[in-house]
Amino acid sequence: MALGNAIKGARHTPITITWKTGAGVAFDLSAAGGTLTGTMISVEPSSTSRAIDGALAFTGTGSDGEFTWTFGAVDVGTVGVFNVQFKCTYTDTTFDITKGMETLEVLDVTVVAA
Repeated sequence: MALGNAIKGARHTPITITWKTGAGVAFDLSAAGGTLTGTMISVEPSSTSRAIDGALAFTGTGSDGEFTWTFGAVDVGTVGVFNVQFKCTYTDTTFDITKGMETLEVLDVTVVAA
């Protein structure tokens, strides 16, 4: 479930993520009423934790473990390296959480005028 890089302030195009088990198999998230949330923990420049403010949505039923993350303003508002953890909570209050952290680096890109 590699997240790769994002560009500071770039919120138009979502990234697609596949939640996988430790064995590398897609995790079935299709239980009724699943809601996705996430936490970002900054590694650089400081160690702070906050909720993802962008939209997390299943691309289909969730049975293939695939979902999208459309970054919110806060998600890509600060340049740095972040550890990210996702959680899926079901209507019966049970939940699944990714066992490890995934790394997202938000890069600062300088636009050069032509």
